[in-house]
Amino acid sequence: MDNVFDTLKVNTFSAIAVTMGYDASWNGITARVLYNDPSVSEKVSEHGYDYQRPTLEYKEGDWPGMRELIEAKQDVIIEIKGKNYYALKIVGAVARDGDTYKVQLEEIV
Repeated sequence: MDNVFDTLKVNTFSAIAVTMGYDASWNGITARVLYNDPSVSEKVSEHGYDYQRPTLEYKEGDWPGMRELIEAKQDVIIEIKGKNYYALKIVGAVARDGDTYKVQLEEIV
């Protein structure tokens, strides 16, 4: 890590994922993720939430190669809480920090 803020960023994500996250599996690898599946569309600050599209956030390095597959429009299936989801795309400003990816999901029914 280059500075104290990089360390704080990693520790903060880890603490939140441990206390409020979920285990998710992809390609035989399990990672602790932040999962959001809202049931009502809300607007908080400048961020809108699409209640029809669940999302998850995962740390870079947890699932090597996943981002590249999603961006190449390959089928990526993630299991969370006993349900399977297609990973549709990387979205949101959180993905711009370089260490966390936010993925828009669609449940496989």
